Amino acid sequence: MKCILYSELGSDFLVQGLGLHEEEQGSFTGKLGRHEIEITSSPDSLKNQEEVQVIYIGKAEPGPYRDGDILMAGSDDLLDRAFHALDEMEQRGVVVGLSSEADSYQLNLNRDDLNQTTLAWKEKKVPVLCLFMREPVDLEGQAKLVTIIRKVLND
Repeated sequence: MKCILYSELGSDFLVQGLGLHEEEQGSFTGKLGRHEIEITSSPDSLKNQEEVQVIYIGKAEPGPYRDGDILMAGSDDLLDRAFHALDEMEQRGVVVGLSSEADSYQLNLNRDDLNQTTLAWKEKKVPVLCLFMREPVDLEGQAKLVTIIRKVLND
């Protein structure tokens, strides 16, 4: 299966951490387990993807969570894999909603644009995992994100 990565944090740490190489067209690709990986530089290119899974790495505004927490949203299967990876790392993860609607049972990131995109992916049955960290994301945070992605894609 092909896995598309998009990062709001830049892609250098993903290229190095996942061992990707540059293609002639300037895109970065590689293989991890049974997954072909490609990094895209445009969130618009994620909208029309089919028969792939998407991992979206984003920035979180300060909110009611602790520094260093990994905030997550997405498909149940990929969230389960991410929680398993976090357990192995002894790292705390928090599932969040992406809409601005108030929900007394769930933390929300005000990401209505991404919420609409993830709903469209869900309709098309595209597995998606969104991982968010509060800026600034230091080297330790980048390493955590790479480790989670590696563990999720190797399961």
